[in-house]
Amino acid sequence: MVHLQKETQFPPAGIDSARLNAVSPIVCWAFYLYVFSIPFEIPNRSIPLEVPTVVGCLFLLVTLLRSRECFCWPPAAFWCFLVYLCMYVIVSLWHGEEAHQEEVIKLFFSLFQLMFLFWTAYTLTRHEKVSRAVLLTLAVSCAVRSVLQLSGIATTSFEAASGDERFSALGQNANNIARILSVGLVALIGLAYGLERSLLSARILVWPLTALLGITIVQTGSRGGLLALGTGLLAFMLGQGTIRVRLRNGLMVLLAIGFFIFASYQTESTRHRFEKTFESRNLAGRERIFPETWQMFLEKPLIGWGPIHNKYELGSRLREPYKWRRRDTHNLLLEVMTATGLLGAAPFFVGLSLWVRAAWKARSGVQGILPFAMTVAVLTSNMSGNWIVGKLDWLVLAYALASGRHFVGIGWRHALARPPDLPPQPLSAASGP
Repeated sequence: MVHLQKETQFPPAGIDSARLNAVSPIVCWAFYLYVFSIPFEIPNRSIPLEVPTVVGCLFLLVTLLRSRECFCWPPAAFWCFLVYLCMYVIVSLWHGEEAHQEEVIKLFFSLFQLMFLFWTAYTLTRHEKVSRAVLLTLAVSCAVRSVLQLSGIATTSFEAASGDERFSALGQNANNIARILSVGLVALIGLAYGLERSLLSARILVWPLTALLGITIVQTGSRGGLLALGTGLLAFMLGQGTIRVRLRNGLMVLLAIGFFIFASYQTESTRHRFEKTFESRNLAGRERIFPETWQMFLEKPLIGWGPIHNKYELGSRLREPYKWRRRDTHNLLLEVMTATGLLGAAPFFVGLSLWVRAAWKARSGVQGILPFAMTVAVLTSNMSGNWIVGKLDWLVLAYALASGRHFVGIGWRHALARPPDLPPQPLSAASGP
């Protein structure tokens, strides 16, 4: 049985921090292993589940066995997304598309699992040392994934619809891995320069790893990934601090963005894709998808077209059966509005606003501008892609919401769960009002 506690300041006044329940190392290491697995999704695999999904299930099993340590009272955004999930079920039953029922159920269980992972990640990342370890794990994982691609060990190449050659590894979607590496790079730079107490060890490695990850992202040819990286880096300029710190961050951002622009220009396929965007407004079909998807929303604004069915409807309208029977909306907001209409979009958008608000509020805390920078990068990537079941997105959501709260500064072994019940202490005359 899961024991919950509502949001309170930790440790509560009058309670010795050493008496709080301890988080077992197995919970932390299971969490770190899950985070490390995120960049290693393998599409063409022999097992029916992705590697991060399997690791995520194992992590959830550990958290259920240690429920008092892993489930605090959820934030308000959690309830908003839970309402959205309920609207997902209601709209699906309303439309009752039996032809796509298996896909609808699969998507529902993916969202359901991610909700639990988000809940647990929120609880654990409320601890300052755990949150730092998670960010470092993500950065290291992205670096390992980059080595696999640049070294040629697991490199895969494919020809885009524009005829340009793009590179990835393990057969992964180039746009998806580019955005994951972009957020990982933002996390790495934030560990070195974005936190209130930055990691000196991260500063030693930040520039060589920035070059490593940057070249890998450029190789994918993902314009959305590069844009997400750019906006995430620009967010560092909004951080608080002395004039010296702000000037340092501004110079760092300009140098990093300058390097990525130079690397993109030197890579022929990436340069060609950007030239087509500026010259002929070619967005790999998005220039047709976005207007058609908006029209679909206007036709059924209240309950939408139903999850999954909206993609088949979009595919039929684009009249590209020789390529795709179904077409993704390539935009998170349009996906939610066309799938569940305003019934699902309203709570979903409220949850997003709470996410952004918490990330912005965290600027004055120990996490500094980093939660906001990662939030900006994730949301930017969702403007050119629909990553509603992206595990990294829900992890960043949990981290940002946790950063807007008070962190526990009493060591990683102490939980954020319910403190022990203590007998009331009588007030003494010296205690004051």
